[in-house]
Amino acid sequence: RRRKFIAKIKYILSKEWPDKGIRVHPFGSTVNGLGTSRSDVDLCLTTPWEDPVNSICNMHVLASCLRANGMTKICTVTKAKVPICKFFDPELRISCDINVNNTIALRNTTLVKLYVELDPRVRPVILIIKHWAKQRVLNDETAKGGTLSSYCWVMMVLNFLQTRDPPIIPCLHQLYFDRLKDRNDLLTPIIIDGVDCSFEEDITSLKDFGRKNNETLGGLVYAFFRQFAFEFDYETQVVSVRHGRLLSKKEKEWDQDVDRMCRHLCVEEPFTPHRNLANSADLLSVKGLRMEFQRALRVLEETASVEAACEPFVLP
Repeated sequence: RRRKFIAKIKYILSKEWPDKGIRVHPFGSTVNGLGTSRSDVDLCLTTPWEDPVNSICNMHVLASCLRANGMTKICTVTKAKVPICKFFDPELRISCDINVNNTIALRNTTLVKLYVELDPRVRPVILIIKHWAKQRVLNDETAKGGTLSSYCWVMMVLNFLQTRDPPIIPCLHQLYFDRLKDRNDLLTPIIIDGVDCSFEEDITSLKDFGRKNNETLGGLVYAFFRQFAFEFDYETQVVSVRHGRLLSKKEKEWDQDVDRMCRHLCVEEPFTPHRNLANSADLLSVKGLRMEFQRALRVLEETASVEAACEPFVLP
């Protein structure tokens, strides 16, 4: 059904603009191994056609085309950092978000996919935490209302798995940078917006990387909640998948303008390192998040039930 939907969008766009070199790339959970049967489809359109008024870079132009081809529930989000067009295909019953030329989304999809493939515990831990966050109203795809985006939650889990003792997954960025030092002339970096977005993509020799860590799935979920309930220092630390460790706010110069820039919880975006993925959460929101981590930990200690920890949040 998803393949049929993607083929349909390709057909619509090539029929409407046959000479504009538009390519359709699925990304996110559709590709990275974290999708479920209920997941929306995320698409990135790439094209050299960048007319800001008349091209598909204008979300309203894209929306008009989709509406003319039977799509419904169309909504354009033009003020976001990455403008998107949301819509629903009533024939195939699929919801979709489309952006244009946001190629970093394709890189982070590949990165997450490789991490998911490295150890069988990665996918279920991420899915449990994402489910918990959704049930407790801590996850919003547009990161509104002081909640965190799915991508931010995924980065928090990946860094948590990188920093276990012993680690469960390596730092693919660091492995690439190590190779770059050794064989500078043999590697061609992938530069997007002035940032080297390369990482180690050959994971053949890394399949047993996490073998020395024998933590169970349940133990890891418990440890994740414990880390962000009590162990993580919100005042001084930064979650960094790009470095495979916890950085200090001081070394990133994120210890300044904390209130104005919403740097109360800091999660570095691995491909735009100056961006804090958690800047949607102000001080009050972060206090609420910590209370939710503590609640989840308490419920697990009392019931040993992930299902109980994931009970839906009900307004008092």
